[in-house]
Amino acid sequence: MKPIDHRVFAALSVFALMIAGILLFNPSNSGVSTIKSYPATVCPGKLTDGTSTSVLPSSKVLVRQIPSTKIKLAPAKTTFYLSPKPLLVDGNSETSINVTRPKSNSLATAICAINESDQWFVGGAGSVVSKSSLQIINSGLSTSIVDLFIYTSNGVSPVNSIRVAKNSSKQIYLDSLAPGEDSVVIHAITRSGRVTMFLYDQRQRGLQSLGSDFVSQSANPQKRVVIPAISNVILSGRNATQMLRILAPGSVNANVRAKLVASDGTFAPIELDDIDVKGGKVKDIIFKPVLLAKNFSLVLTADQPIVAAVKSSGTFEGTNEFTWSTPSQQLEELVLHFGGLRPEVIFQGKNIEVNVEWTGKDRKVYSKTIVGSKENDTAAWSPKSGVVSAKFSTKNDEIYGGIIFKEKRGLSYLPLAAGAQLESSAIPILDARIISR
Repeated sequence: MKPIDHRVFAALSVFALMIAGILLFNPSNSGVSTIKSYPATVCPGKLTDGTSTSVLPSSKVLVRQIPSTKIKLAPAKTTFYLSPKPLLVDGNSETSINVTRPKSNSLATAICAINESDQWFVGGAGSVVSKSSLQIINSGLSTSIVDLFIYTSNGVSPVNSIRVAKNSSKQIYLDSLAPGEDSVVIHAITRSGRVTMFLYDQRQRGLQSLGSDFVSQSANPQKRVVIPAISNVILSGRNATQMLRILAPGSVNANVRAKLVASDGTFAPIELDDIDVKGGKVKDIIFKPVLLAKNFSLVLTADQPIVAAVKSSGTFEGTNEFTWSTPSQQLEELVLHFGGLRPEVIFQGKNIEVNVEWTGKDRKVYSKTIVGSKENDTAAWSPKSGVVSAKFSTKNDEIYGGIIFKEKRGLSYLPLAAGAQLESSAIPILDARIISR
């Protein structure tokens, strides 16, 4: 046999080392790949008389009603999806909202959101005038279990475990969870399954409607709480009141101070200057700010973690109405679909500089940069007509936003927040070489 030339041997050795290096150091050889996507969101179903409409980014977006005999998603074929059932919306980068219009001429709005395992709702009541209800939606394909902890002015109730069958929803009235209670805070923990919850607060005395609105999910308990947008209802309504609801979960009492921020200036209302909150007990405080501004923000600081919200109520052109303003997270880039509603967006924070690009009802695209003044930590964007969709973005930190909707006889609030955030997940890479092993 002819011996192998040493030059050929050297070349083969180098080639073998190169192959080994690729197999050892190629990241794909780890067997794991990372993908990024937006999770599906859920819009609430109809919780009262009247209509429930989900405003979608596109008529081509994939949706599925809950419950449904078909698990497969199908194109919506409309951007205004009218349905009495909850709606599962395929994951996308833009946020849908739900608009509920009861026959009483009030207005209620909610952000179509992703499921979260830990949720707080500051609002609602279980009193005789309350028709408040909690809708628990299981969009998954297995049974879900949710633990409800109901806080009132008397303390917290024992855990109430709720089972929700797959691909279904349950509506639970607050008068069954907290009978006779005027002050309610709900802490919901999802133990298993894919669950989304919405709290709808509706009040009625006999045949007379007292208003309605969704109670948006609050941030988890923290020592600094920012409620960015509160309507100064005293300027436009009769019998107008502002009520702060606050809770310090746990057994430790909290000392809370409030700072009101508006275009008029920044000050501490007398009623909210120094608040003592007993641990585990809900406290309601009526306050009457003397302001010329249409809207204002409220910043709460405490020595213990708290949750809070403000109920603004009054009589507007003969109709009783109210809304719950809840805390908001720091503003991040998002696109929100308003479906023609006219929003009043209030920003709170230092060094406010927010870029807004929106499509009007005339289908024209507009843009504006909202800059805060040096005198106070607030700014507003209030378009002259209805908005189809709007994109918000900022490069600054600790900017918060809230949305107020005012119609002839309707009032509602939304936090300026995305329904879902971009998520990363790891998936295994299939390697054909394992077949031969």
